[in-house]
Amino acid sequence: MCGWYWHMWWCPRHPWPPAWARRPSPPPWAYLTDPREELRVLEGLKALLASELEGVSKRIEELKKLIQEERK
Repeated sequence: MCGWYWHMWWCPRHPWPPAWARRPSPPPWAYLTDPREELRVLEGLKALLASELEGVSKRIEELKKLIQEERK
């Protein structure tokens, strides 16, 4: 049951604080002290994002072709 709890709205079924009020967590490379290690991590992230972007681009092209075929 929801109710007032210590001058703030709180419900045992929902975590506190609400998601919109929480601080964003720092990126995984924020705690690295060695610049070479940070560079390695960021290059890996870049490669991962590039491969995901390639998959998205292929899907966009497939959908464009499908739409063009439907118009004919």
